[in-house]
Amino acid sequence: MRAIRIASFGVWLLVGLPVVAQGADSWQRMAQWAVAYVLFAILFATDRLALAAACVMVTVLLLCDGFEGALLALIAMRLGARGMRVRNAIAWIIIQTLLLAIAVTIHWSLRPALLLAPPYLGFQILAFFTVRFQRAAERLRIAQELHDALGHHLTALTLNLEAALQRTEGAAKEDVQKAQAMARQLLADVRAIVAEENDEIDLWRALEAIVAGVPHPHVHLDIDRELRIDDPERAHIVLRCVQEIVTNAVRHSGAGNLWIKIERDGSLFRIRARDDGRGSDAARDGFGLRGMRARLEGAGGELRIDTQPGSGFALVAVLPS
Repeated sequence: MRAIRIASFGVWLLVGLPVVAQGADSWQRMAQWAVAYVLFAILFATDRLALAAACVMVTVLLLCDGFEGALLALIAMRLGARGMRVRNAIAWIIIQTLLLAIAVTIHWSLRPALLLAPPYLGFQILAFFTVRFQRAAERLRIAQELHDALGHHLTALTLNLEAALQRTEGAAKEDVQKAQAMARQLLADVRAIVAEENDEIDLWRALEAIVAGVPHPHVHLDIDRELRIDDPERAHIVLRCVQEIVTNAVRHSGAGNLWIKIERDGSLFRIRARDDGRGSDAARDGFGLRGMRARLEGAGGELRIDTQPGSGFALVAVLPS
């Protein structure tokens, strides 16, 4: 990632050098171009990609050198890193390419716009899919490592729990059964991640399995059994978010109850969760919450957290459908 950031900075720098070397017919125009050029770098670094693309158009309108499409390729690369859906990313790339063509036409004429737009469209598509496939390959590598590290031990744990179940009586037997079911589910999850067997998720059953394995706090799950999320990637995000919410409550909240509601609101899926635990005076994201936020924001969603000492912990996760 550090190498990619350095390379991106190099591309940005090299795109601007010809303009700086050539200069402008007035210092005012040069100053305006410099503001848009620097602002692109800031917006790109802070992941405000739509505004960064707008800055590219402004630089083209002011002082065009014909290489600004390379900056759009950087944006396309970032879309791949976000994990944006292919059709949405392609639509984004086409739109910003059309805007580039319009800006070049205004600055120069239609002919150079027709010459520049097609190759830069191809460069952007290449950048998007290259980073997307690289991201998928890295996820698969991590999943394989998880399988190799955990698979054997989870299998052994399941067998030992089976043996313990045969020697246990009374109330403790139910706890051993729950532990065994959780170990089997975890082993199935690890295998599914490696095999990428997440094309179809029965969301209600998957969430019920997560809740059933938690003895404390008592989880109140409110979800319509008919709720369907057609996109497997988004269904997976919802599943992992709920899993993290439950894990966070078990480990940190000290709560007796956890309420989780999942609903569809127009074009959005919304997860509302709150507990009656100790709360906190600062909603500082731990590793799990940072991962949840990254998943949601990578898919165009958001995470809002509300917590106060003695008032429990509450959050709202929003995900576009």
